[in-house]
Amino acid sequence: MRLRWIVAIGLVLVLAGGVPASAQMMGGGGGMMGPGSAPAESHCPGMTGQPMAFSYEGPWISFALAHAQDLGLTADQVRSLTTLREDFQKEAARLIQEVQDREVALAQLYAQKPLDPAAIEAKIKEIAALQGGLRIARVKTLQKGVALLTDEQRQKLFESSRPMGRMMGA
Repeated sequence: MRLRWIVAIGLVLVLAGGVPASAQMMGGGGGMMGPGSAPAESHCPGMTGQPMAFSYEGPWISFALAHAQDLGLTADQVRSLTTLREDFQKEAARLIQEVQDREVALAQLYAQKPLDPAAIEAKIKEIAALQGGLRIARVKTLQKGVALLTDEQRQKLFESSRPMGRMMGA
């Protein structure tokens, strides 16, 4: 019975967004990290008026790859950006799995009677550190991507990320 309770709590945490920061980092399955992303998705910073090219939360590498011809990306740039995105996807998947594993362990700690506040605090700090590591990995990836673009390409990307000046047409 206790095992069922632990499994149920773990499922509730995962299904109810027990790892919201990691889910946000994956962009809801789209964007820089996932297939089927579209630049016009609601999580795209360009849709909120923020300059996507310089937002470290936006899926701008996927956007740039989707508009490679418009930006004038070379074959080498496309290959490098694709490699950066794929490497980040692998690292993000690993970190998200670690967060989910820690969330299950946290649920087990919550199920213990009496509660052990010190153990719960330590587990929450572990989870936060992993989530921070994911955000740092994203920033590093995007910095590498920015360095691959020319000033002109960065400017085009910046202009295309504005709501009224997107390459897809206004």
